[in-house]
Amino acid sequence: MRLCLSQMDICWEDKGKNLLAAEKMMRSAASDGADLIVFPELSLTGFTMDRTLAEAPGGFTESAFRELSAKHGIAVCFGFACRTGEVITNRCCAVSGGETIAVYDKIHPFSYGGECAVYSAGSSLTEFRLSGETIGLTICYDLRFPEIYQALSEECSLIVNIASWPDKRSEHWKTLLKARAIETQSYIAGCDRCGSGGGLDYSGDSAVYSPEGNPISQAEPYKEQLIFAQIDHSECGRVRNGFPVKNDRRNELYRDFYAK
Repeated sequence: MRLCLSQMDICWEDKGKNLLAAEKMMRSAASDGADLIVFPELSLTGFTMDRTLAEAPGGFTESAFRELSAKHGIAVCFGFACRTGEVITNRCCAVSGGETIAVYDKIHPFSYGGECAVYSAGSSLTEFRLSGETIGLTICYDLRFPEIYQALSEECSLIVNIASWPDKRSEHWKTLLKARAIETQSYIAGCDRCGSGGGLDYSGDSAVYSPEGNPISQAEPYKEQLIFAQIDHSECGRVRNGFPVKNDRRNELYRDFYAK
């Protein structure tokens, strides 16, 4: 599977302008043979705390990306603020061929940044199949919680993280992406925005790491661009069989420790 990450400079809270930019990137990625393009967290607004920008499932953002997916013949992962009744979640959707094929609500809202005041936590993990690969979805702050990556890696060859990760913690971002790949022996793709928004600066530093933890595609910091990587689940199998760390995991014991 050919993967594309869009290190997009998101225009603050301007859905229309950002959608035009996203379509241009989708067109470019599709012409370069990508099967899947990934956009950053809250793709058309930036990391907003404005409740009025939240949408119902199937609203403006989701329906627009469905249409563009069908139009350009490429699957898309993107984020938006989703309102279901009175509950707002930070959502990542995957769409392909004009249909929504996966939905994930961020399990770990960023309490330090005030996200919990607006967004409710999700309660389940999500994976989906595309072009022969099983793909897991995570969002930004989730990256600091390795347990969910271990759980997803039981089935997934690729785990995606869509983010609005500010540049002042960029070393954490780069280190944790690499660590999650090494720990899970999976491909890890981190798609962060660049530019400025909401009083924060973003370097991007989007990257894809191999199941051995090697960078196979890296974006230049502070630059809007597309990067590409080839994903092959057989490489996960090769790495896991060659160095079978997962065989030594003690999941029952870990559960007992957590239960104390």
